[in-house]
Amino acid sequence: MRNIKTLSATIVAMVALSSCNKDPEVNYKLPPAVQDAGKVTLEFKNYFGTDAFALNQSYNSNGQQVSFTEAKYIITNISMIKDNGTEVVYNHADLNKAGFVIDQADATSQSFVLDTIAAGNYKYIRFGLGVRESLNSLSSAAKTNPTFASLTQKKGMQWQWSGNFIFAKFSGTYGGSNPLAIQLGNGKEWKRMHSTWSNQEGIARVDTIYKTGTTEIEKIDKWSQSSREAFRYVTLELPNGFAVTKDANKTITIKADLDKLLNGANKITLTGKIPEGQNNMDQALRIANNIGGRKSISNKGIRIRQIKAKNTDADVDLSNVTDNTIVVDNPPTATVDSKGMFSVLSVQ
Repeated sequence: MRNIKTLSATIVAMVALSSCNKDPEVNYKLPPAVQDAGKVTLEFKNYFGTDAFALNQSYNSNGQQVSFTEAKYIITNISMIKDNGTEVVYNHADLNKAGFVIDQADATSQSFVLDTIAAGNYKYIRFGLGVRESLNSLSSAAKTNPTFASLTQKKGMQWQWSGNFIFAKFSGTYGGSNPLAIQLGNGKEWKRMHSTWSNQEGIARVDTIYKTGTTEIEKIDKWSQSSREAFRYVTLELPNGFAVTKDANKTITIKADLDKLLNGANKITLTGKIPEGQNNMDQALRIANNIGGRKSISNKGIRIRQIKAKNTDADVDLSNVTDNTIVVDNPPTATVDSKGMFSVLSVQ
């Protein structure tokens, strides 16, 4: 993906990354049929501050005029957490059944039903923004989750050049007519990022030199990218007394405040051209925190660090990132921001 070539200020915020956080060891298979089970409808409503969000409408965000022609994001890995801490997962490995693209232009995409939720009292709703590492492959999804693969292709939520899903996409203009295109996801970018990763914390690059005839060629073998992860795990608290009962159909309405893209915990100013390459991705990671908070699938607070020139360099935190500290957090406690732009608007 290239920046739009223009003298005006442009952001094409592409996170072409891959996580090396291991998925937690969870049995993602559904348990035997639960006798006392109900349904929960999840409804996502986009706002801009206190106003219902609309495409092709002018808004002010962090002192900048913005307008959107497209607003989409992927929701997966949905769980509900009971008062006693028991986590009820909903088809985590089955993206055909439990992978969704929320599309502002498509009202039918903005609500869906979790059809088998065990009866009980629940305190939290939890979901992933994007697709977790073990499922983030277009070629694999075409075989194992073809319905989801087809949906994301239709919605333009795939990076064909990378072979991975786009987690969130926001397109439009700012400052009147300057192009705005924000795309977040995990993938690979030519020689800078590769699909073979180690599981070390931090960022490391392994360089090798090999010869073709008498010519030495440097090859960048791999990066480890645990601190440059676009997938976010969102956890929202439900009102006291939220209960699912047998054969009931409850509704949870979730607000997504798109003002926080640029005006969240990290204040994003689009007053200068953002160059293609590393600075662009650094900015995108700040936006990722604004959208989905800082919680990773392994329950760590994601600490964003600079790309190293070589693997022996010290880890250096990326500057200008709000609350950029590592916290090992056993959710659903709230030490690390696990909300981003999301909140519970209402329950029924």
